[in-house]
Amino acid sequence: MTAQMESPVQTEQMRRFEKFDAAFPDYHAEMIDGEVYVSTVVTSSHGNMVLTIASQLVAKWFVMTEVDTVYEGWHGTTLLRPDVSVAHSSYRGTHMAKFPADEIILVAEVVSESNPENDTVKKVRKYALAGIPYYLIVNPIVGKCLLYSLPSGEHYRASLETDFGEPVPLGEPLGTELDTSALYTY
Repeated sequence: MTAQMESPVQTEQMRRFEKFDAAFPDYHAEMIDGEVYVSTVVTSSHGNMVLTIASQLVAKWFVMTEVDTVYEGWHGTTLLRPDVSVAHSSYRGTHMAKFPADEIILVAEVVSESNPENDTVKKVRKYALAGIPYYLIVNPIVGKCLLYSLPSGEHYRASLETDFGEPVPLGEPLGTELDTSALYTY
């Protein structure tokens, strides 16, 4: 398992995004279908939930936070930075500027109060299209986790919703349950 893709399809939209992103390095920016979304404030509760999820997987898997994630099928109009990305442990020690979405096993997004539809609608389609086996939405607005699985085109064929405090079962190859007892609502 070695990722070869170092940069996404270069479109004019991607070049403009990269210039914007370089000019404002302290902001969290993503591009979805050519639209740029900027998060100016990351709250400590958001960061705490990211750590809660990532810390449960890091011993066995290669876990990344906010890594530039690209997929050729997004045609150079989308660059995502998931809160948590999980790939096979063989990627430990790699230093890629862009990580190929089709090598990721699980992505997790903690829903932001400012743009919840990005995590709950737009990214569902993007991650499914890239074939990412699991997409976990941690939603502190409603106190629930939603796990999507079995990607098919721009959709997932299966989903499982759990309340904060209930375990989230992750199928193979992850083969574990995420403890959500430390998650809380905004």
